[in-house]
Amino acid sequence: MAITAAPPPAMNIKKIFFALLCFALPASAAAPAAAGGIDTTDRTELLGETSRPLTEAEARAFFPRQGYNDDKPLVIPAILIIMAGAKVWNVIVDNRPTADLASAYASAIPGFDFTWADLQDWRKVTKLYRYTIDTTLQGRAVDITYEVTFYHGAISTPGTDGLKGHYLANFTVKPVDIKLKWGWKVALEVSMSDPMNIGTAAEPIAWLNADLKWRYAKPLSTDPKIGLTSLTVDGQGKLAEAEYKGPHLRPGPEAEPAPELPAVNWY
Repeated sequence: MAITAAPPPAMNIKKIFFALLCFALPASAAAPAAAGGIDTTDRTELLGETSRPLTEAEARAFFPRQGYNDDKPLVIPAILIIMAGAKVWNVIVDNRPTADLASAYASAIPGFDFTWADLQDWRKVTKLYRYTIDTTLQGRAVDITYEVTFYHGAISTPGTDGLKGHYLANFTVKPVDIKLKWGWKVALEVSMSDPMNIGTAAEPIAWLNADLKWRYAKPLSTDPKIGLTSLTVDGQGKLAEAEYKGPHLRPGPEAEPAPELPAVNWY
């Protein structure tokens, strides 16, 4: 007597089909089908740092100004700091570097002309960072190495008795290497602050803040997420970084009031 097996319940068939689908497709394609999507953890780490003297060729390329006339001293406020370069630019769009990088920089320099002789003690600082996104199903889905560079040093103010200010030039952010798993999309936008003087009126110290806004979308997702890395740098070569996460990204105001700073002319 032949025995005919009863067909499995519909629920079992669905489970078997889903298991075969997950086995056949890459993890990145199957993951979005799970409830809640892919769990992710993103972080930024410093890989290395170098500091070297600015060369004459670099100075002439980035500071093509005519020197001020020593016979006619200029009377210029020491605190005058001018913002030069782009305020906002795109670094990575659709997973690749953009044309914005050809002219994407920011400078906080004095509001008077200066020459190569004024820049012989300047230095170029380079920091290498790594931005990663790890997932529970794919492992490391996003792995981006990017470089932050800037020049810093002192310039004597004409018309003063040996007073010097510390300034910044060519603060840039450029990707070095981009690695992504299937289906991921990443973009990076840089927003530069206006310059501030964190020194004194007699000897200003330029300060700039750059917000690196990361936007990333998971495979088959139309809901991009945002992460913020904030970089601050001053004319004495100090650079600090901080990451902000959550719905508001930035923390609220501190309980104690910030110290008063000298007045600054904004440009």
